[in-house]
Amino acid sequence: MHNALSAFEANIKDVLEIDALYVHLRDTLKVPLILDDLLRSQIVYAVSAFDKLIHDLVKIGILEIFSGHRPQTPKYLNESISLQVHVNLLNATFPPKEYIFEQEIVRKLKHLSYQDPDKVADGLSYIWNEKHKWSAIAAAMMRDEDSTKKQLRLIVDRRNNIVHEADIDLLSGNKNSITKTDCEEVISFIQTCARAIVSLVS
Repeated sequence: MHNALSAFEANIKDVLEIDALYVHLRDTLKVPLILDDLLRSQIVYAVSAFDKLIHDLVKIGILEIFSGHRPQTPKYLNESISLQVHVNLLNATFPPKEYIFEQEIVRKLKHLSYQDPDKVADGLSYIWNEKHKWSAIAAAMMRDEDSTKKQLRLIVDRRNNIVHEADIDLLSGNKNSITKTDCEEVISFIQTCARAIVSLVS
């Protein structure tokens, strides 16, 4: 689990380097230049880092269950695999069954998105048998559940607006405003949320 957190922190470090580039260009360039898309990219990459972290935690946790190093969960036990994968696992010598199982899990999870709070909770259900996941996560962040989920949804909505609608306000036709402070708040929240989740599922 901590390898997943290390990868997440490295991805966030890359996001912060975009911020450093933004500050440098803003403070040194003498020509008029709009740099807001550097800020928007920080939100996109921060959410992407969070999504990848949840994917990594789920995959690692499922493999730990498969190898007997983590308690089984109802969602894990109810997950289906094809008969072909079952046969491959029964007959596995090389590559070993753990590798075959990991490839199947990667295949099943790769099209899923773990950004919305409900989808995050559903993904974590594979490896974490906690009924009130966001209550526990929010408590670890020293926040209340409703505001925590609401803030994550707002961040994801902004990310989706940037990615799918060029961050344009449909009423005015202009791009939505964005500030360095907006990005700092997003990154701080995502870091805190990610670290809380890792501490709870490790």
